[in-house]
Amino acid sequence: MARDKRRIIACLVLILWLLLIPSTVAADGITVVESKADYSFAQQVTFTLQATSDTDITQVYLFFHATGEERTEAVNVPVEPARETGVNYVHDLRHFPLPPFAIITFWWQIEDAVGNRLITEPQQFEYTDNRFQWEHLSADGLTVHWIEGYGDPAFGQAALDIARASLEEINAELRAPVPESITIYIYNAQHNLDAAMVLTGREWMSGQARPELGAVVVAIPYEEGYTSRMMRYIPHEITHLLVYQAVTPTGYKYVPCWLDEGLATANERLPTPEYAMALEEARVAGALLPLEDLCVPFSPNSRTAFLAYAESASVVQFIRERYGAEGIRTLLAAYANGASCAGGVQEALNISLSGLETIWRAHLEPRAPWRAWVEEVGVWVGLWLLSLLVAVPMIGRFRRR
Repeated sequence: MARDKRRIIACLVLILWLLLIPSTVAADGITVVESKADYSFAQQVTFTLQATSDTDITQVYLFFHATGEERTEAVNVPVEPARETGVNYVHDLRHFPLPPFAIITFWWQIEDAVGNRLITEPQQFEYTDNRFQWEHLSADGLTVHWIEGYGDPAFGQAALDIARASLEEINAELRAPVPESITIYIYNAQHNLDAAMVLTGREWMSGQARPELGAVVVAIPYEEGYTSRMMRYIPHEITHLLVYQAVTPTGYKYVPCWLDEGLATANERLPTPEYAMALEEARVAGALLPLEDLCVPFSPNSRTAFLAYAESASVVQFIRERYGAEGIRTLLAAYANGASCAGGVQEALNISLSGLETIWRAHLEPRAPWRAWVEEVGVWVGLWLLSLLVAVPMIGRFRRR
C-alpha cells in the first residue's frame, strides 16, 4: 500500500514538473522553444523565434497574413548555421502597413543541415491600436471598446444597447446570418481616428466597417449629445456588416454603392436633416446625380459624396415603400449571384435602372395642392360615384312600377 502511494505521488510530481516546463514544439530533431510577436501600432511588428536542432539550423522562413487579405508575406530570415538559433525579425509598419483591427496569423518554417523541416502551428494576434488603453463591455456576441478615461460605463452601455437594438431591427429586414462576434471601437476624437487610419495607409471618414472582420470603427467624443452620434454611426456601420453577411463574401463586391450606402444611411436611427436639404436643393437646381454614377464608390469630393449619400438613402426608402422589404432582399440576392448594377435592378424589381431612377425622381416632385386634395378625398368621391351608379337604376325601376 505504501509503495502504491509513493508511485502515485511520484506520478503527480512528474505531471506537475511537465506542466511547468516551457511549452515547445518539436519534430524531426527540431525544437521550437519560443515563438511570439510584439508590435507598436503603425510602427513595427517584431517576430521572435528561438529554436534548437540535433544538427545545424540552416534556414528559417516567416509567413504571416492579415484576415481579409489575399496575400501572405513570406520572409527568408537570415541565420548563421548553428544548433541553436534566436531570430528577431522586424516588420516596418510605416512602409508596409497592416490593416488595423485585423487578426494577424503567422507561422515559421525551420530547416536543418540534414534536411529536417518543421512548420509550426499558426499563431494569431489582434492588431489593435495599442497607443491607447481600451475599456470594453460585451453582451450577446457584441463587444464595445472605448478609450480609457474618455467615457464611463454609461457611455459604453449606451453604445452596446444601441448596437444590440440596431442589429435586431436591421436584420428584421435583411435576414442575414449574424456574425459570431461584432467588435466596435470608439475613438474619443475624429483626429485620433484619422491619425490611426493615415498611419496605417488608409483614409476613413467618421466611421468604417470591416465586414470581413466583423469590426466597426467610429469617432464619438465623450460629450453632451454623444448618444445622437451613436444612433447615426453605429447602425450605419452595422448595416454594412449585415449586407456583407447577406450576400456572402464573394457577392459583396457586386453590391452597388447606392444600395450598400443607401441601406446604411437609411438605417441610421437618428436621421440627418441636412440630407433632405441637399436632396431638395439638387432637385430644384436640376443637379441630382445619375443613379448609374452611384453604382461605384462615391466621389472623394465631400460635397458630391454628401449628395450621393442623400440620394442613395432616398432611393432605398423609395424601393422599400414600393416593393417592401422583400424587394430589398431580392435585390441583395441578385447581387449575391454576381448581377451587374443595372442587371440586379432588372432581375429583382423587373424595371431598368434608368426606369427606377425616373419613377424615383418623379416621386421627389412636390404635388400641387389640388392633386394632394384629390388624392386625399379621391377614395370618398369614388365611393360616392359608385353609390350613384348603383342607386340610379334602382330609382328608375321604382318609377316604372
